[in-house]
Amino acid sequence: MKLTQIADIVKKNVPLHYRNEYTANALFDAADGKSLSKRIEFVVEMSPIGSKDIRINFVDPIDYPLVPVLKSLKEEIQVLDRKGSLL
Repeated sequence: MKLTQIADIVKKNVPLHYRNEYTANALFDAADGKSLSKRIEFVVEMSPIGSKDIRINFVDPIDYPLVPVLKSLKEEIQVLDRKGSLL
């Protein structure tokens, strides 16, 4: 299963300036050629030393090993954050 994009990103209203919470749809291409869409929630939190911690929660159940999926999602979220796409 390969991540194609993270779409429909909506920022939640959180009063903390160092923590941003989002909901989105993660779009995947499965090995059999089908496209899958899974709802996710993720948090980007700035630590006191300046690094960013990313936590991901699947709203929809996923039938695939979580470690490679989470790794690809975190990498894509980091890219979106560096580009300034997460407002």
